[in-house]
Amino acid sequence: MKIDTSALSSALAASSSQVKKSDGNTGFGAILKQAETRQSAAAAELEKYVKMTPAERMTQAMMKKLGISQDKFDAMSPDQQAAVMRKVRDMLKQEMEEAAQKQGAAASGAV
Repeated sequence: MKIDTSALSSALAASSSQVKKSDGNTGFGAILKQAETRQSAAAAELEKYVKMTPAERMTQAMMKKLGISQDKFDAMSPDQQAAVMRKVRDMLKQEMEEAAQKQGAAASGAV
């Protein structure tokens, strides 16, 4: 069995071409530093998500469905933010009602 490593080689070549030493040569230390920076950013993002309350996670998921990032939301006027939050609340209410109906239908079918 042969493992295709061309994608890995291409990715490594691309990342190493992005990081250059001052003399123009690619440095392992620079590549390692860049990888550590990416990993730190990912770890910070995960930590931010984990610290969110369930309500914050649901709100963020609904805003994502609407195509609104937190930055876009923060840039909105208070009236626009209130309208978005009303829409999010309505979406959550609808999802809860649908889940309750499904659960009720499943319970009545099991009897």
